[in-house]
Amino acid sequence: MLDTRFINFCRADSLFYDAPAAESGGADFHEGQTLPEGWTASRGREWTVCVPPGSRVPDQGWKIHVAASPDNAAELLDSVAPYCVEHGLMYKYISDAEALGRRGSKYGDRSASGKFITIYPADETALQHALNDLDQLVGGTRAPSILSDLRWRQGPLHVRYGGFVLKTTRLKDGTLAPAITTPDGELVPDERRPGFHTPSWVTLPSFLEEALAERRSRTLTDFPFRVYKALHFSNGGGVYRAVDKRNGTEILLKEARPLAGLDSAGDDAVARLDREHWALSRLSGLAAVPTLREVRKGNEHHFLARDYVDGTPLTELVRLRHPYGTTHNTAQARAEYADWALHIVGQVTEGLAAMHERGVVFGDLHPGNILVRSDDTVAFIDMETASPAEEMRGQAMGSLGFRAPDHLRGPAVDLFALNVLRLTMFVPMPHVVPWGTDKIRTLIDTAVRDFPLPGPFVRQIERGLGDDVLGARTEYGVRWPAAGQEAGNLIADIADSIIQAATPERTDRLYPGDVSQFMIADAGVTFAYGAAGVLWALHRAGAKVPAEHVKWLLGQAEQVTGDGPGFLTGLAGVAYTLDELGHPDVADAVMDRAFAGCDAHVSSTLATGLSGLGLAALHLAARRGDDRRLRQALELADRLPDTPAPQRVGLLHGRCGHALLLLRLYEHTRHIELLERAVAELHAELEIIEGADFDDRFLSAGLEGSAGIVLALRAALRHTPDDERMRTAVNRLTASRRGGFFTACGLLHGRSGEILALEDGGSESERGVLRFHLDALGWEAIASEPGRVDFLGNYGYRLSTDLGTGSAGVLLALAALRDGAPGLSFLTPAVSEVQR
Repeated sequence: MLDTRFINFCRADSLFYDAPAAESGGADFHEGQTLPEGWTASRGREWTVCVPPGSRVPDQGWKIHVAASPDNAAELLDSVAPYCVEHGLMYKYISDAEALGRRGSKYGDRSASGKFITIYPADETALQHALNDLDQLVGGTRAPSILSDLRWRQGPLHVRYGGFVLKTTRLKDGTLAPAITTPDGELVPDERRPGFHTPSWVTLPSFLEEALAERRSRTLTDFPFRVYKALHFSNGGGVYRAVDKRNGTEILLKEARPLAGLDSAGDDAVARLDREHWALSRLSGLAAVPTLREVRKGNEHHFLARDYVDGTPLTELVRLRHPYGTTHNTAQARAEYADWALHIVGQVTEGLAAMHERGVVFGDLHPGNILVRSDDTVAFIDMETASPAEEMRGQAMGSLGFRAPDHLRGPAVDLFALNVLRLTMFVPMPHVVPWGTDKIRTLIDTAVRDFPLPGPFVRQIERGLGDDVLGARTEYGVRWPAAGQEAGNLIADIADSIIQAATPERTDRLYPGDVSQFMIADAGVTFAYGAAGVLWALHRAGAKVPAEHVKWLLGQAEQVTGDGPGFLTGLAGVAYTLDELGHPDVADAVMDRAFAGCDAHVSSTLATGLSGLGLAALHLAARRGDDRRLRQALELADRLPDTPAPQRVGLLHGRCGHALLLLRLYEHTRHIELLERAVAELHAELEIIEGADFDDRFLSAGLEGSAGIVLALRAALRHTPDDERMRTAVNRLTASRRGGFFTACGLLHGRSGEILALEDGGSESERGVLRFHLDALGWEAIASEPGRVDFLGNYGYRLSTDLGTGSAGVLLALAALRDGAPGLSFLTPAVSEVQR
């Protein structure tokens, strides 16, 4: 499922991803109020933390959560905060209504939704007193249920056991997670998943037993549906496949949680379920609309049952059938696809017209809400944002690219989305549409160039997405050369644009990049998402790096800790860049800190752990003839068998990263056992990829996905050319990644990483795909200011300049093509191998 936390970093005042403003649009709930002498109040990005004098809270224990909705939060805080002050209880609260609403939105974190105030009792006695006293003050106040907690009586008070002080540990996949400590002193994940859970060593206090029994008694009684498969969860509820036990009918069941899943209009999931009930009733009998069966309430939640539609989402069919993503991107294939796509769009057009004739506005038209049956007929689903046409409502929710401009109302909302659908059936890049006139023209020109589209169909799109419909003309377009003499100028323009976007006055990041800059420790400094990677790309491309920017990295290098010692988000990548920029002493100091932090909990991956650190050490050894760094790299390789097996596949987070370190060490030392171990690691990776349960769709684009695996396999095939298994895997992976359309252009997840892998190949087929990628980069090229060349980052909502997701990755890929050399040192054989 898409991690929607990135929405919090889409600020209205910036074209780039950025941290939420220190002071959001709404004032603090307790703006202007002061705490008694000795108390401190510290406001962060979301929480305001209030600490009494001489506070001595334990590291972990039972905490109280007070749930609230934006409309009653202020009143609840006015009641709860004075009690906490009177009894010396440390507490924190979501600072403003905007942040609280964001957490309670449809795609907010389900386990955190509803939490407004957190109170930290010192022990179980204080917990019991606080629960009883606060229940007298606010008990029964209407509020959303907190899924991860035990509700106290009628709410809004909830309880769970967890950490009071932030500690972290690594999960099996290498990512950091909040942690608590076992009685033996071991750090284990502080589970915050939906559902009430207590650690195995914790005994539930006796006064909470009644609350637990009440929770367990909340079951669906006399419920006529048997759920057998969950299809989707959001903060507003779930969607399930079920059978009507009364007659065996296959149905789809939608669940709505009261006061949860808020949209921009402030409506909750129940209000949207009521709208879907109204719309399905109004549209009864239309072939493209599923039949409503029943609505009912059970266990405080609301449910709607409708006929199950046996079909495939249009998004999936476009991905599977579109010529851009197949091995047959020929004129005939494009003509056949066009016939099918026009047939589908024609049905959608007719279906919308029928809805509008009955006075219903769909309100959320996009390919994910259109199912295509086996006979190529369509069905509309998820009508929770439907509204009466006469109300002329604006759009409260909408998919990126399909959401109508704010001035459009009523049926015009659907007609806008219909024209986006017409366009993006042929150039599936809807996230480019919000960037306006010039970018839409780029997509239209591409569609007309590649597909035999009827003139009236094209003119419909041009009118439906024209300046008068958009409401304003925007000039974000970039003249994009795919190749040729202008490539050098393009590289210079991208480099200049990156430098212009820099903010050396900030301490959290130098260059605007992915939201990971604010979600991973020191990510604004690191190679994947921060200054180190951008400065390396600028240096690699031959751009003049401002001395002020290098000074910024040097200053941060003295204190950076990173997310582990690895290459992408850890210390090794920072050291690698510093050495390349001519600061070997500082690089060595960072490397020494990285090795000092290689404890038993460090991951083994290239991205965060031992493999990435080993590759950086080997690079320094080869560059300087440094035997100490070579010994360190060999020692890390020796540790790999004793580390937990990676939980993911690929170069960055899987065994391919192990293999690449072992291969480069073999090239440097000629110790045959290193090559044998590398091949064994790759074969173990292939066991997973070749497995019956593995779908190639699990592999993203770029170095994190198929491109990284191909690079690792090709590195091994240089030494084991007769390994048919690896060669077959390379052919399969290169054949399955044919141009396509991705929501990122960066190195880790998108086209830039694909370009590095294709440049490493050489067949005519791969050169054709390479040309496609170079041309398609222009789809996501944005002129944030006249003369600039910036690029959309992950998710497509904002721009990014970093190496992993944005402009620096494009810059590195184009420079590698220009120079005919790999963009990163560890993608080329070790120095001693080249000399041989």
